[in-house]
Amino acid sequence: MGHNLYEHHEEARRIFDRADRILGFSLSGLCFEGPERELNHDLTAQLAVFTLGCALSAVLEKKNILPDAAAGYSSGFYAAAYAAGCFDFDTGLTIVKRAGEILLDEARKTKGCMAVIFGLPRQRVEKICNQTDGAEIAIVNTARQIIISGREAAVKKVMAIALKEGALDAYTLSAAAPYHSSFMAPAGSLFLRELKAMKLEKPETLLLSYHTLKRVGGAASLKMIMAMQLSHPMLWLDLIKTMHRPETLFVELGAGSVLARTVRWIDRKIDIVSLSDTRDMLKLGGKL
Repeated sequence: MGHNLYEHHEEARRIFDRADRILGFSLSGLCFEGPERELNHDLTAQLAVFTLGCALSAVLEKKNILPDAAAGYSSGFYAAAYAAGCFDFDTGLTIVKRAGEILLDEARKTKGCMAVIFGLPRQRVEKICNQTDGAEIAIVNTARQIIISGREAAVKKVMAIALKEGALDAYTLSAAAPYHSSFMAPAGSLFLRELKAMKLEKPETLLLSYHTLKRVGGAASLKMIMAMQLSHPMLWLDLIKTMHRPETLFVELGAGSVLARTVRWIDRKIDIVSLSDTRDMLKLGGKL
């Protein structure tokens, strides 16, 4: 991921090279060559997603292609905040790294996991979660694709009940922590304390929280939201509906097109382009 971008755009090269220097290891090498197993480790993946998102934003900015609004999926929120002008790349990478470290430290205290439930509405999954002690809705991807988080035993109980009640499928995810659940509340509190010492800026572009679905205000609001989102559900379905307007063009920045598929499941009328390398720039150019 990102290699084609690195080869063709000086802005992308500066971002990837800067990431390598700050982190003290070759993140670019992992992104370009793998091994995939190592790249997929939670913290490494978060750093890679942020770096690629920032590189794409920098290339678009150089072409004077700027967003009217920005938002992100889970840790993708940090790249959205970068695109909105809240912090420079160095600061953002430090934030992503520290957030990931704090979450993984907290995860060691909880034997937790995440799972996806297909085919049941949000309200039904929430009712099943309430029958257990330790499972919560973590992400609402679409009307009938819900991700849950919590203690491993409770999550597996929810999966079993959901399948009995007509879910099309249910399986655990390879996440290292029960993200977006109340079990991560201590991590959010620690993260907020560390954020208070950082200099951040008010968003220059409309930036939306994936939990509150509201506009992020000044720097203090941004810090509160980044910390709070660690332990609160991600309402992706509601976020897309909130952002959608007639004639809106959504642009997914990052490797692959997973988010574009979820957006199309939410509303097939939404126009969305996935942008991950130089070749995709042609698709975007045809839409503008």
